[in-house]
Amino acid sequence: MMQHFRNQMALSARLAAGEKAETRAGIVRSYDPDQAAAKVEFLDRSNPDDSSGQYLSGWLPVTSPWVGNGWGLDAPPSPGDQVEVKFFDGDIENGYVGGRLYSDADRPPGAPSGEFWVVHESGSCLKFKNDGSVEVVASTTAKYTAALHHFTGPVQMDDTLLVEDTITGMGGMAVSGDNGGGKSMTINGDFETEGTFTNNGHDVGSSHRHLNSGGSGLGGVPQ
Repeated sequence: MMQHFRNQMALSARLAAGEKAETRAGIVRSYDPDQAAAKVEFLDRSNPDDSSGQYLSGWLPVTSPWVGNGWGLDAPPSPGDQVEVKFFDGDIENGYVGGRLYSDADRPPGAPSGEFWVVHESGSCLKFKNDGSVEVVASTTAKYTAALHHFTGPVQMDDTLLVEDTITGMGGMAVSGDNGGGKSMTINGDFETEGTFTNNGHDVGSSHRHLNSGGSGLGGVPQ
């Protein structure tokens, strides 16, 4: 309570002197995600001789480069972040949180000039590289939801692929390698084919016949 009164007295003194508030750096102490607002703590510079004097602001709106009603770019500050606080028309009671600042405590991820990185504390990241490549890393699961996923160009996968619905191929299919069971492909359940079915150059489709018992002559209906 006493600190609150001290803050108010400091503000009143500055306003009475007709001073204009300048841009300041402070530390975020709390954040309200519903209001996109933060409380920021910084030194009370109305008394520069008192280095221990701390001023905790009220709720200050946090800027964003893209906003809408329930949508936009939402990358809120975290408690402990160092931020830039500005004031509309130099009014100390009309401040807002602008950009954030790296510090000795919070080091940058190290993006080279010309690149654009979005790096999360978990290690997940999106990186646009100077060589034109794009790197996407998810530390756990990457989830995609869309009415249609349309990829133009080859798609390479270096691990297993699980498909829980129908696979439709329109450009043919080539399978090679070992699926872990000594075979390139294993099918469980019935399957149906149309067209010629060959194995090692031999037709084993609808016109295929088996040898009679003893190895002489053909018998039976086409298999």
